[in-house]
Amino acid sequence: MKVNASKRFIRYGAFPDMMYELTLPACIELSGGEEEKALQNLFFAFGKARCLCYSLRQKYELKGEMSRSEIIKRVQAITGLNSRYVKDAYATIENLPPHVTFGGLNNQRLREKGKITREEYKKRRNSIIYARGDKTKGGNLNLRIVEIAGEKYLRVNIGDRKWLLLKLFIPHKYMKKYAKYLDGSHPYSVLIKRKDNDKGYDVRITIRVECALNEGSRLMALDMNKSHIDFCVMDKHLKNVVAIGKINTAELQNTRSEKREHQIKKVAHKVKNLAKHFNADVFIGKLRTSNFKSHRKANRTVHQMPQYKLRKWIKHICVKNGVKCEERSEANTTKVGRMLSYIFGLDVHKCAAIAFALKLSDFPLFKLLSGVSSNEGDGSPRGWQKRGSSLTGTAQHDSRIRMKCWAAMMSSLLRTERGDGGYPEMPGIRGLLFTSRLKANLPHMVNIKIW
Repeated sequence: MKVNASKRFIRYGAFPDMMYELTLPACIELSGGEEEKALQNLFFAFGKARCLCYSLRQKYELKGEMSRSEIIKRVQAITGLNSRYVKDAYATIENLPPHVTFGGLNNQRLREKGKITREEYKKRRNSIIYARGDKTKGGNLNLRIVEIAGEKYLRVNIGDRKWLLLKLFIPHKYMKKYAKYLDGSHPYSVLIKRKDNDKGYDVRITIRVECALNEGSRLMALDMNKSHIDFCVMDKHLKNVVAIGKINTAELQNTRSEKREHQIKKVAHKVKNLAKHFNADVFIGKLRTSNFKSHRKANRTVHQMPQYKLRKWIKHICVKNGVKCEERSEANTTKVGRMLSYIFGLDVHKCAAIAFALKLSDFPLFKLLSGVSSNEGDGSPRGWQKRGSSLTGTAQHDSRIRMKCWAAMMSSLLRTERGDGGYPEMPGIRGLLFTSRLKANLPHMVNIKIW
């Protein structure tokens, strides 16, 4: 499978150090002539640097024959770009898979069929210029935003101590709100993308912004599933379940790719609104879908889950609005959820969300119920799964699971050891007391749709 190399490196999301990325749309205006020619030369030089970095990294660095710094020096000597441009070009290809198509597979097919010329294909292959931000260099050294006579310009470094001043247009609503981040006090990255058929240039300005997160009195655990997200809101101190429910996300499986991101944002805003309503910190369950193996239809459904984008957008929107949000392993929560489903009369997914909240708030009790040895934290939650197993715990209850569940609970009741008050305390009694108290005080369920 080939991947479009011009899109894979653009990332968004929140950061653990209380920062998030903010991207502003913009466009530039060229007067033509020498200005246009100089910018095109920079496009081709940067595209060549990306291709060289990618090929040298695949041939030599991954085999240990050449280091990153050696690749950058060689590419710098070939292309004539400064070291900062080459380092940024290397950053765009560093996380790409082994087989990519620069410019996109669709453009390559058009060239093979003769529907576009060689010059057009060359332009589409070399269609981006990217420069990362640096606070010590006034925000950005190669692509800097400057103000002249009250108007914004993009100062482009084209080498040999020469610069282009391109008029920059940023929508007024963004300038009114975020102009304070473009004065050089914050680092910002700039991406210039040439549109196909020479219809202009798109500019994306990405700023890393600090945010103040508020510590909530409750926690909201999100159990990710293929068609819905089950959540459980639990009090951190009393360990009482305040609310349980689900957010339907079935539309994400069937919608077109251009509309999917809009639907993902709507789901993320729903989560943010729920967290603010309950004054809760959000914890997202991590999934590893790459190792899932089952029958063909299940494989297709699971691998089509946009769970990575969903996690990133939830984290981004929550942190942006002052809600603490973290990713945690939800390993073994389905195992405990199956046990709780017989007691509470709820489906496995909602009980898995309750178990996930219990794992976050009281891991010793979760350890007692699940039999796990250690807490995975935010590490990899899923190991290799057996053929036919469910990724997030479907409600396939068989007699063996029921017998194991009750056998585990009965064995915990029969084992005794000395406790408080002079009476023998049975290991596992905390789990039984928790489930009985929880069953008596379960709140009403909440069902939320995207629209």
